[in-house]
Amino acid sequence: MFDGRSLGGGSLWWGLCAAAMLAATGCGGVWYSLRIVQASDALARAEQLGAAARAPYEYHYALEHLRKAREQASRSEYGMAEHLADTAHVYANRAVQLAQRVEPVHPVGSAQP
Repeated sequence: MFDGRSLGGGSLWWGLCAAAMLAATGCGGVWYSLRIVQASDALARAEQLGAAARAPYEYHYALEHLRKAREQASRSEYGMAEHLADTAHVYANRAVQLAQRVEPVHPVGSAQP
């Protein structure tokens, strides 16, 4: 009979089983955690690039969705929290893209096209 010892011990076996069961049941907290980290990282990157000034709509839209996602998660509304975190991630990435655009700089006193 297989007892999990061939995988390095019983605790590893039970840990793998628990992880598989959580994934199979769609445990909202696990997926929310992944999404919130992705959104937070993207928003931090946007902030470093000055997106609050260069892409204010996208930056603040992402920021508010991230805030609301955390609020929903605190109420154990993980489905809604995951959806809000996904939206925050999308808009934070848009803010990053817009903040990375290089605007042409025109010298003072020169004629602009």
